[in-house]
Amino acid sequence: MRRLQLDLVVPVLLAATLVAFATGSSSVVGVVRTGHAVRWVALLALFAGSVGLYLRRRAFARLRAPVIVTGVVFLTLAVESAIWSVNPRLTLERAATLVVLFATAAALAGACADDPDGIRRVLWAVVAGASIVTALGLIVLVFDHSAAVEPATLDLPTRYRGFGENPNTVSLLLALCLPVVTWLALQARSRTEFALAVGAGVGFDASIAASGSRGAIAAGFAGTLLVVAVVPARLRARLAAAGAVAILLAATIAVALAPTSKGEAQYSKQHRSSAPSGPTPKPGYLNVQGAYPLEFDIGSQAPGEAAPTHRTLFGLTGRGEAWRGALDQANARPALGYGFGTEDRVFVDRYANFAAGLPENSYIGVYLQLGAVGLAAFVALVVALALAAVRRRARPETIVSLAVLVSALVLAVVQSYIYSVGDIATVTVWVCAFLGLAAVNRRATI
Repeated sequence: MRRLQLDLVVPVLLAATLVAFATGSSSVVGVVRTGHAVRWVALLALFAGSVGLYLRRRAFARLRAPVIVTGVVFLTLAVESAIWSVNPRLTLERAATLVVLFATAAALAGACADDPDGIRRVLWAVVAGASIVTALGLIVLVFDHSAAVEPATLDLPTRYRGFGENPNTVSLLLALCLPVVTWLALQARSRTEFALAVGAGVGFDASIAASGSRGAIAAGFAGTLLVVAVVPARLRARLAAAGAVAILLAATIAVALAPTSKGEAQYSKQHRSSAPSGPTPKPGYLNVQGAYPLEFDIGSQAPGEAAPTHRTLFGLTGRGEAWRGALDQANARPALGYGFGTEDRVFVDRYANFAAGLPENSYIGVYLQLGAVGLAAFVALVVALALAAVRRRARPETIVSLAVLVSALVLAVVQSYIYSVGDIATVTVWVCAFLGLAAVNRRATI
């Protein structure tokens, strides 16, 4: 009975933890103040519950040696970087949270070893947490439209952010959940479970499309297509799923790229009109307000410059400049970097076409914090986790873990998040990545 209680309590704690981390980066100012403290309490509670569930099992799971070694190396480097860090206290604090998260994910994987039902409960907990965050976004939309929707600017279109701090926040979490709900739908044990998984997936995708987050679209569907291609299922069911995913992807891209910025809309309106707007200036004079309105901000076109371009699926929206600048900074300390967790302290946004406190690339972020040595350790850990799942890819439970990892790595190209425990999606990444080990480990009775 005690074990059964923990089997139910831990998934609830996981869902609550995901919601707690979402509150820490919410569009509602009053919620953020509470969320900053609550999320760490929730993580510690999840850690305690996961360890307790692991210890109550009579058979203890062994994590694969490559995963253990690479994980310990990366964590050790993160902690020891406090020695050369530009902010030693910050480095120790953020490294400690990563240690707790890795320990939680490993304990949860061990507790679910050779237990398909336990794995399913964890996956449904992830979906439940993401569903609550999605529903909270709709509630914010109803009661505070200005908080839920980011208004259009002269450079960017109107975008839905829901419960998140910006349009990319909640989409980051939901993109990781798309392959999870796809797997749950294809492996559903009842019509009710299938309907719940499909409904959650459609809701997640609609939120991503409304946000216009192109990185989330690419990452979410990359993992989803991997699930459809590899998961054990009848050929007819797999082809039907592939067709549905392709149609949904096309619709998502169309919705995400449809809105236009104020600058683009104004430019199109002026060029469609046959008559010039405003009074006609005398020869030799220019109507400055008509040609270059005072309300134009940085990044909009000046007289003689190119017209504003429409957002494309693979456009970087200024990230390229930020990446080059961050790499130049990292190259000043190429071996060991500036210290773990100092990315937002070291990187300075000096670029007119880019607006963020981070370079928005996790690989460059690791290089900036831990240098080439840290980047190599991070890549080794990811490879070890992927190989552990690939070796037993015939087991359905490993497929979803691998798919989430693929989505996470795609997102890492355009977001600085995978090593930041305080981020809305980081808990989901590592819990699901380690969860693949639950289906491949050998167990030794102690």
